[in-house]
Amino acid sequence: MTETLVVHSRKLAIYLQCRGFLLVGVEPDLKSNNRKVFLFNDSPEIRKAMIRYKNDKSFHAFLDQMVEGR
Repeated sequence: MTETLVVHSRKLAIYLQCRGFLLVGVEPDLKSNNRKVFLFNDSPEIRKAMIRYKNDKSFHAFLDQMVEGR
């Protein structure tokens, strides 16, 4: 049985999907009425991608441009 990884950040969820990780579910965040959590299968590879996300300045710049362009 695969462990589930809960991601609270929508931007991180987008990043992981862009890197080929499959989103396995979206559920309401039990700690907040307006938010969702994003579920992925946990693995060493996805954990490494989460670390890379913090330093991926080009991805953050791209997302910032997308948000500004709304």
